[in-house]
Amino acid sequence: MPLKDGEIITLDYEGRTDGILFDTTLEKVAKKEDAIVENRKYSPITVVIGEGRLVPGLENNLKQAKIGKAIEITIAPEEAYGARDTKLIETMSVAKFRRVCPDAKGYVGEEITMDGRPGTLANVYGSRVRVDFNPPLAGKELVFKYTVKAIVKKPVDVIHSLFTMEYPADEDFEVKVEKGVAQIKLPERTKFDVNWFQAKYRVVAAIRKHTKVTDIEFLEHYEGTKPEKKEKKTTKKKTVKKKTSSKKEK
Repeated sequence: MPLKDGEIITLDYEGRTDGILFDTTLEKVAKKEDAIVENRKYSPITVVIGEGRLVPGLENNLKQAKIGKAIEITIAPEEAYGARDTKLIETMSVAKFRRVCPDAKGYVGEEITMDGRPGTLANVYGSRVRVDFNPPLAGKELVFKYTVKAIVKKPVDVIHSLFTMEYPADEDFEVKVEKGVAQIKLPERTKFDVNWFQAKYRVVAAIRKHTKVTDIEFLEHYEGTKPEKKEKKTTKKKTVKKKTSSKKEK
C-alpha cells in the first residue's frame, strides 16, 4: 500500500550530485567517501509524509515506496532545489565584504551569512568578490538511494521520533505515555543549549498535531546538595589512676 500524508516513517538515504556525495544517514557510506561530518550521529531520519521537509521529487517518490526496499531515483533541478537564479549572485568590493562579514576567512567556496542570508563565496578577483545566495544544490540534478526502514506507530515511538525530528538529540532520552499524558525526560544538553527554548515549541506543536495525548510534560533532573554525614561524637571515659603508696620497711 502507498504511504499516506501524515504517516511518520524512518528513512536511510544517500544523496549525490555529479557523482559526489553531499549527504547521507549511513556512517559506512560517509566513511567510504571520506565525508564524515565531525560530531554527527549517523542514524535514520524521521519524516512526516506530506509536510514538505524533503525536496518535492523525493517526497513524491516516497509515497510509492515499500518498507525495506532499496530505491534509486534521479531528480531534476525543478523537483529539487530549483534552477540557479543569476539575480541571487552579487558582486561587491572586498572592503564591503570584510565590513559585513568580518569573521570570514575569504576562500572560494566558503559558506557565509550576510545580513541574515546564507551564501557561498563564489569568486575573488582583485578588489572584488562575488557571493552566491542560491542554495548550494540549485540547478543540480540529484541522485538519491533510499530505504524506508519502518512506519512509526506506537505512541511512545511517535513522540520520540517527533522530538528528534525537531530537536536532534545525540544522547538517548526517556518517553512515557500514561493515561493520555506524555512525559519526556529531557536530554542533558537541553539544560545549557539556547536552541532548545525555540525547539521546545516546535516539539509541542508536532506532538499535538500527530498524537492524541492530552498533556505534555518535560522532566529535568538536577542533583541537589547532599547533606554531609555528621560524625558521631565519642565520649572518652576518663581513667583515674590510683596512686599506690609504698610503705618503707622499718
